[in-house]
Amino acid sequence: MGKSKYLVIYEWLSEQIRNKVYQPGDKIPNESDLAAMFGVHRMTVRQAIDKLVNDHMLVRKRSKGTFLLSEKSPVLTRSLESITTYYDDIVSAGLAPHYKTIAAGIEYADAEVAAHLNLAERQPVIFLYRLMLASGVPLVLERSILPTDMVPDFLEKKLDTVLYKVLHEDYGMRLLYSRQELGAVMPTESERKHLKIGDNCPCIWVESVVYTDTGRAVEYSRALHRGDKYRFRCAIGGYVYDKDGTAGQTPLAGFFVDPSGGGEAGGIGAAGPNGGQGPASRSGQVKG
Repeated sequence: MGKSKYLVIYEWLSEQIRNKVYQPGDKIPNESDLAAMFGVHRMTVRQAIDKLVNDHMLVRKRSKGTFLLSEKSPVLTRSLESITTYYDDIVSAGLAPHYKTIAAGIEYADAEVAAHLNLAERQPVIFLYRLMLASGVPLVLERSILPTDMVPDFLEKKLDTVLYKVLHEDYGMRLLYSRQELGAVMPTESERKHLKIGDNCPCIWVESVVYTDTGRAVEYSRALHRGDKYRFRCAIGGYVYDKDGTAGQTPLAGFFVDPSGGGEAGGIGAAGPNGGQGPASRSGQVKG
């Protein structure tokens, strides 16, 4: 069975883009010209272009035509081995980062937030709800919560930037340690609208608590990553099988200092500042 005609056109356009026949910002041939070139109906050409638009490689501009947005479909990788930022992820993928603040303000900590940040319930906290984009493509929705006493006048700062840069440069904080958990979820209608995804695109949620070198929790966040555009990477220690039949895992080389002041330093996966231990726990310095 022969290949569908729209796939032939899709692959031809993809090859032209890979070979840099078109550069980002260039206008590609219109549907009529491509239809004549391949001897097909315009709807067949439109189907091929739609696929590249959905890949976020082409963008349609009303009354102007279709233009090359990116030379590759954006797929980002996040490391779970250190505290990184979305800015790092996006730049590493060769794309242009952009932060968009959806909402920011002061609210009162509920029981969950209070437990994560080691605060009293109903204590005022700052919330920051933002969208992260790569070359114009929305990839991550994140809600961050910070104790008001640690970041005075925070809402007067520039918010469409790297949060950890603000904490470091404006508040002199050293971010030492982070606990993270992640899982899969179907986004809500509002979340789908922000991320510009369809009803059947699952997302990856990541909850994180970041600690300073003083042992204080400075940020509790829950981020929603597009499942079709984000992947996660971590390094895991070797498997050990003892002769008595018990199995275990050898931790990776590398240690962190327990910021809770609990005494000895531990290896990756050792008890964190709240005494917790889990496979998603990681230590490291902020990058960027």
